[in-house]
Amino acid sequence: MKKLSFLFLMVFVSFAGTISAQEEETTTSGGVKQITNKNGVPVLPEAGSYAIGFDALPFLRYAGNMFNGNTNNNNPVAGFANQGGAGIGGTLYGKYFLSESNAIRARFSINQSTVQDVNRVILDGQSVPQSNIEVEDEFINSSFNVQLGAGMEWRRGKGRLMGVYGAEALVGLSTSSESYTYGNAITAGNQAPTTTTNFAAGNSAPISSRIISRTNPNSFNLTALGFAGVEYFFAPQISIGAEFTLGLRYTGTNRSEVVREEWEANSGTVINVSDVNSDILTNFGIATGVWGGSINLMFHF
Repeated sequence: MKKLSFLFLMVFVSFAGTISAQEEETTTSGGVKQITNKNGVPVLPEAGSYAIGFDALPFLRYAGNMFNGNTNNNNPVAGFANQGGAGIGGTLYGKYFLSESNAIRARFSINQSTVQDVNRVILDGQSVPQSNIEVEDEFINSSFNVQLGAGMEWRRGKGRLMGVYGAEALVGLSTSSESYTYGNAITAGNQAPTTTTNFAAGNSAPISSRIISRTNPNSFNLTALGFAGVEYFFAPQISIGAEFTLGLRYTGTNRSEVVREEWEANSGTVINVSDVNSDILTNFGIATGVWGGSINLMFHF
């Protein structure tokens, strides 16, 4: 494996050297020397160029697995780069170049999911209970995450190898909630109806107080970070790069709330009881350990 890795590295270095020998420097702007290949195509991005980035790790992992003798390797999957330890995957990451040495960076991610689970339980109130006569209990979990970010990037280098550095600011929001509906209602004659106690396992039991909704703590964060890394253009307008980030994060978290339904004997009705988690209340923090890294594949146009 080491011999193959070394051979691959030597082939890559030789290939890069051959390419460099066929290039010509054309202009100099802000410390970045623009170059063109033998067909006259600019290799580096210019003022007015756009870029979009993907996470390069699946492709590198797939290439490395070609030498491990495993016939069950996963195919590479394109995913947007998740840089800066932001905590949200699937980030759309792009740039707009003000000049050959300066670019505006932006990122946007949104993840929304709804998970539904239905469990069948025996119908209460049958004169002769039959297990095949059932009603449905339903559980729905909804989550939503969004993040926006913007920053500035500066770059310096020679030939196809660029050093990049700069700063970004990000704002994010994360929410999550659950809702429950039940086939057997709570009534005066059935104050502890048969209810699902575990949707994953399909367990049920007579329950006198049961959850109908849960609002999990929502989180809001502001992040300021700096980044530095390298980028290599192995083809015109296509590059692979690595970055390291370090910054500050401010996070606020609100209370969680659980609402239950149960029978109240005094009023003779079903009531909702709210249970607010006062231990969470509001949680603010600032941390200097917001760090991360990424390997990304960038396409410029």
